Amino acid sequence: MKIGRAHYMKKLTDPCDFVGRFFFSFKNDELQWQGQIISKVSEGVFLVQLHQWTTGESSSQVLFSVPDMMAWKFYDTAEDWRSALAEYESNKAAVTRSLLRSTD
Repeated sequence: MKIGRAHYMKKLTDPCDFVGRFFFSFKNDELQWQGQIISKVSEGVFLVQLHQWTTGESSSQVLFSVPDMMAWKFYDTAEDWRSALAEYESNKAAVTRSLLRSTD
């Protein structure tokens, strides 16, 4: 399931443009990580603040390299980021309901 189809990702021409962006990462089309990029540590390496799924509160800080971030979905604001998550969860719930009805 894709997230944020209504949202688009601007081309980031300067690696420092990543700093401050909110993101979601995926594994097998499922959300894996969520958080915000908080600083550039070195060329191609960024410090990321992860957020808990259940509360949205900050959890761990982790280093990621740009190649690890290539498939992430980025958002300019926390509002856009939360809106995309709500859309993803709504779509996922609709698919689940549809699958349950088809097995009846």
